[in-house]
Order: sequence, then structure tokens, then C-alpha cells
Amino acid sequence: MSLNVSFRKIKSTDALKEHVEEKVEKFHRYITYPMEIHVLLSLEKPYHCAEITCHAEHRQLVAIAKTKDLYESIDAAVNKIVSQLKKEREKHKGRQKAHLTVRGKSLQLAQDVAAVLPHREKKMKLDPTRD
Repeated sequence: MSLNVSFRKIKSTDALKEHVEEKVEKFHRYITYPMEIHVLLSLEKPYHCAEITCHAEHRQLVAIAKTKDLYESIDAAVNKIVSQLKKEREKHKGRQKAHLTVRGKSLQLAQDVAAVLPHREKKMKLDPTRD
């Protein structure tokens, strides 16, 4: 995981960088593949803005949060990215299950067709050119 923290109209401090790194570590719970994370912390009076962009496996997840406190903005943006990662993970889990279900149903359908049309099965066995 590569992390890039940028500051706009705010002085960079080690405390802010450490807070961002600590919060971004949550992402490892939901994905295992490598990703790039860009964090932009800025001041748009009277609000503090935190923008997190996560490039992970052909997906770009973006979260923007604006509050009166910069630490709250970071926490809110991280929570938005975490919810997006959870949604992506659930989507992939559901896809695999759907494929297994469809495959099982297609095998059953093939057996039903063979039972209804027995003459077609015989024709296929007699014709050596068909595979």
C-alpha cells in the first residue's frame, strides 16, 4: 500500500500524518491486494476538508468530508471509504455464489432436456464427427 498525504493551505504536521496513517490501516481488513491512497487535507474557510482517493484493482474510490475540525473530516472520509470497500467486497462475494448457483441449475436443465429428448442423445452418439 502506498500512501501520499498532501496539504493545501495547511501546515503539515507529524501528528496529522500519523493520524491519517493510523486510520488508513483499517483498509487492510477489507482488501488484500495492493492499492494507492492519496489524501488531500485542505482548508476552505470556515471548513476543513479531507479528500481520500483510493486506487485499488481497477476501481477508484473517492470520499470527501468537510467539517469544522480536521480530525473529524479525516475520520468521516475514512468511514466513507470503508463503507465503499465493504460494498465492493459483498458484491464480489455475491457474484461467486451466483455463478455456482447458475452452474448447478444448468447441469440440472441439461439432464432434464436429455430426459425429454432421448432421440437427440442417440443421434449425437451415432454421429462420430460431432463432439
